[in-house]
Amino acid sequence: MKKVLTVIILCITFIFIYLLELDFFNWFTIAGIKPNLFVILTLFIGLYSGRKMGAILGFVFGLIIDVLGNNVIAPTGVILGIIGFARRIFREKFI
Repeated sequence: MKKVLTVIILCITFIFIYLLELDFFNWFTIAGIKPNLFVILTLFIGLYSGRKMGAILGFVFGLIIDVLGNNVIAPTGVILGIIGFARRIFREKFI
């Protein structure tokens, strides 16, 4: 039950971040660079929910981003999946 609730909360967070990036971050740039909150979300999932959950949710979230926004399917999914899977590298540095 706890994992289901966690996934539901993460999906709601994903929708919120997607809407934020769709609207707010289109005009908010830092030196011409647009921040990507999906990388931060995926890294957070990988650090605190485990490597498997981070990789799966990172890949699924990336595929959703690709389907909704880009013409090419899978690059964002693969990148976010790798970020979620590589939590061990980040965990040793931050925790």
